[in-house]
Amino acid sequence: MELAAAFFLVACAATGFGVTYLSGVALKLEERLAFGVVLGPMLVAAATFLPSLAVRDVTVGTVLGGLAVALGAGAVGLLLDRGLMVADWRDARRRWLRPWRAPGHPWPLLAVLVVCGAWTIHFLHQAYVYAPAGLYSGYINIWGDWAAHLSFTGSFAYGHNFPPEYPIDTGHRMGYPFMVDFLAADLVPLGLSLTQSITATSAMLGLAFPVVLYLAALRFTAGRAASTMAVFVFLLSGGLGFVYLISDLQHGGLAGLAHFPREYTLNRDVNLQWLNPVLAYLVPQRSTLFGFSLVLILLVVIWIAIRQESGWRPFVFAGVVAGLMPVFHVHAYGTVVALSAFWALFNLRRQWLPPDNTSVCGDLAAIHGFCIQPGWLSFTDWQRNGVWLFGFDFGGFWIWNTSLLLPLLIVGQALGRWFPTAFPKWFAPMWLWFVVPNIVVLQPWPWDNTKFFVFWALLGSVVVGGVLAGLLRLGPLTAVVAVAMMVLLGLSGALDLARASDFDQSKVLFTDPGGIKVADWVRRNTSPTAVFAVAPEHNSPIPTLAGRRELIGYPGWLWTYGLADYVQKTDDDNKILQGDPAAPDLVRKYGIDYVMIGPQEIPRGANRAYWEQHGTVVYDDGEYAVYRVR
Repeated sequence: MELAAAFFLVACAATGFGVTYLSGVALKLEERLAFGVVLGPMLVAAATFLPSLAVRDVTVGTVLGGLAVALGAGAVGLLLDRGLMVADWRDARRRWLRPWRAPGHPWPLLAVLVVCGAWTIHFLHQAYVYAPAGLYSGYINIWGDWAAHLSFTGSFAYGHNFPPEYPIDTGHRMGYPFMVDFLAADLVPLGLSLTQSITATSAMLGLAFPVVLYLAALRFTAGRAASTMAVFVFLLSGGLGFVYLISDLQHGGLAGLAHFPREYTLNRDVNLQWLNPVLAYLVPQRSTLFGFSLVLILLVVIWIAIRQESGWRPFVFAGVVAGLMPVFHVHAYGTVVALSAFWALFNLRRQWLPPDNTSVCGDLAAIHGFCIQPGWLSFTDWQRNGVWLFGFDFGGFWIWNTSLLLPLLIVGQALGRWFPTAFPKWFAPMWLWFVVPNIVVLQPWPWDNTKFFVFWALLGSVVVGGVLAGLLRLGPLTAVVAVAMMVLLGLSGALDLARASDFDQSKVLFTDPGGIKVADWVRRNTSPTAVFAVAPEHNSPIPTLAGRRELIGYPGWLWTYGLADYVQKTDDDNKILQGDPAAPDLVRKYGIDYVMIGPQEIPRGANRAYWEQHGTVVYDDGEYAVYRVR
C-alpha cells in the first residue's frame, strides 16, 4: 500500500478515536479504538464528499481538506475529555497487565482479532490478482458484486460523478448507499488503484467488525464467553448442509478436504438459502461493513446512556450518526431507528427507498406491489405438501438453513434469567425483522429479504451466545452439549469460509489482458463524463476499471435497484451495438460519445463494419475497438 494511503487510513482511525469522546458515554479504551475504526472513516467520507461535490471531482486537495476537517472534529473530542483519555489509558493498561487467567482480562478480544484477522487478511490479499491471463477475482461474489463497487468507485475517482448518479444507468440519482465506495475513491488520488482501494477499505472495516461485535456483545451480556461465542455464531452461521460433506468424501476421498467441491450453506436445488453472512454480506455487499458495525456501536451508546442515565449528549451523538447512515447502509439505519424508537419502524422515510417497486408477484397476492409469500422461501414446500404442514415445513426450512439458531433464540427469550443484563427483552422487537419478511417480500428479488433477516441474526447471535455460555457454566455434561451445538451452528459456515479462501478453487477471471489495456487507455484518453455503449455485462472493463458511464449496465442489478427503464435501455443498447437503422437517433437521444466492441459485445451481434463507417476508430488492438460517435 502506498504510504500516503496508509497514512490516510490511520488518520481516519485516529479521527474516530477522538470522536468517541463526543458520545457522552463512558467507553473502555478498546471500544474507543474499535469503534473509531468505523466512525472515523464514516466522518472522513462525509467530510471529503462535500468539497468533492463542490468541485465535481476527487482530488488530493478535496481528500486532504476533508480529512483536516474530520481530524479537527476528533481533536475537539480529545480536548474536551483530556482527563478521561488518560484515565482510559491507565484502566486499559491495568487490565491488560493482569495475569491472563484473572477475571476480566481482555485476552478473548485478542483471540477474536487474531483468528478473524488471519482469515480476513488471507482472503482479501487475493481478492484481485493480476496474472498473465488477466485480472482474477478470488471469489465468485467478488467477481460479481464488487464489479458494481468498482464502477461506483471509479465513477467518483475518474468520472466526475457529482451529484452522484448511477454510472451503470445514466440519468438516475444514485439511491444505493454509496459512501463506502466514495471512501475508496478517496484513496485513488493518494496512489492506489481501483482494485487496491476497494480491498484496502474492505480490509480496514472487515478487521474492525468482529472486534466491534465482541465488544458490543460484552456490553449486552456482561460475559466474555458469551461474547466470544456470539462472534462465531454469527460469522460461521450456516445450516445443516455440511451433511453433504460425507457423500463428497465418499466420492472424492480425503482430497476433498483440501479443495471442497461445493458450498455447504447455499444450494438452491435442496432449498439451502442461508449463505454464510460473511460471504453473502460482509464480502460482496461492502456497505454492510459500515452498516453492521454502526448498528452495534449506536445500540451500545444508547444502551449505556439509558442504563447510566447519561443525559442528552449520547442521544444527540446517536442521532447525528444515525442521520448520516442512509448513505452508508439503509437497512442498518432502519434497525437503529426501530430499536431506539420502535414506532419509527412504521414511518421509514420514503426518500431512502428505491424509486420504483419492480417486484413481479405473478399469482401471489400483493399489498401496494409487495408480494405476499407466507413462509418466505419455504413457500413452495408447504404449497406442495399442503397448508396443514405449514408449521413443519416452515420450522424445518429454518433449521435446515440456520441449524439451531432459531430454537436457541427462542430458548434465550424464555431463559432471560440466564442473562445478567436485560438484553433478551431489548432484543424482542427484532422478531419483527424475522416475522414480517417471512410474510411479505420486501425486495424485488425474494432472496434479498435476507437483508432484514441478517440483522435479526446479527443481534440474535448475542442471545444465542448467552445461552451457550449458560450451558458451559452449568456443568461438564451441558458443556459438552454446548460444544456440540457450536459445531452444528458453525460447521457449514466454516467449510464455506475455508473454500472461499482457497484461491485455486474459488478464482474467477474478471477480465482478460485486453480488457485491462482498453480500460487504461479509456481512462487516459477520454473525457471523465463520456458515455459509452457497451455490452450490459457486470464485468465490462469500461465502468469497472475505466470509471466511465455506460448507457446501461447489468440488468440484474438495475432490477433490484428499482430502476424500471432497464428493459427499454437494454434493447436500445443492443440496437446501437448492432448498427440498427435506429442507431443514429438512439446515439443522439442518449448522448453516446463512444461505442466499444470487444469479446462481450460480439456475441450480442455487435457490428464492427457498421461502426467502421459511422464512427471514428480511436482505439483498436484487434480484440477491443473503441469508436468515437459524436
